[in-house]
Parts: sequence; structure tokens; C-alpha cells
Amino acid sequence: MRWLPIVLVVVGNVAYHLGQKSVPRAAHPLVATFGMYLVAGLATLVALPLAGVAVGRAAVAPAVHWSLLLAGVGIVGIEVGFLLAYRSGWPISTAAVTATTVLALVLLPVGLLAFRESFPPSRVAGFALCLAGLWMLNRP
Repeated sequence: MRWLPIVLVVVGNVAYHLGQKSVPRAAHPLVATFGMYLVAGLATLVALPLAGVAVGRAAVAPAVHWSLLLAGVGIVGIEVGFLLAYRSGWPISTAAVTATTVLALVLLPVGLLAFRESFPPSRVAGFALCLAGLWMLNRP
């Protein structure tokens, strides 16, 4: 059960990147992103009752939080960023891994300082390998 969320992330990301890479060039990135979120919103509404969530004040009230605003703005940056990356020629095989590796490096000090996460030697080695992989994937 521990890996089920990761499987969901992987399957969702495959669908996401295939969709992003296939958005027609004639579609404006912001309009395409809006369309994606209309579909995502409808899919979420359909999934709520399937997950046993009774939509009402008790379910909605805890979800109204500043973090939703922050994540929502971040989502638009991610969506439009990947769409523009693919349009500028980034390969589907390296765009996501490059962005995720750079993201992990940027989030490292955030995790250490804001969330007091540990950084044992095994993670130091893992980050070193990520940097080596980033260099190997993006060299000419």
C-alpha cells in the first residue's frame, strides 16, 4: 500500500506529459491550461462520491486555507512551464527529470530550514548522483 500513491503519481504524470506534449501549437498556453483544469475539476467532482466524500460544509471548510492559493498559483506555473518547455523543443524524456532534479535541489534548503528534515549521508550521495545525472542528461 505504501507504493500505491507513487504508482498514482507515475500514471498521472505519464498521462500529464503525453497530454502536454500533444497540445496543439495553435492553442494559447493559458487557454489550454484553463481547459485542462476544467477537465480536472470535473474528474475530481466525479471522484468525490466514489471516494466516499459527502460534499458539504463539513468537507469543504477544512480545505479553505491559504495553502490552496499558493498551490493553485504554483500549478499554473508548472502547467504553463511544461507546455512552453515542450514547445521550445525539450524532449519528453528529459524535461520532467531535469525539472524535478532542479526542484529537489531548490527544495533541499526549504526542507532543512522550514521543516527540519534530516539530511543523512545517504541523501548527500543521492543528491550527488542527481547532479551527475542532470549534467549527463543535459550536456550537448
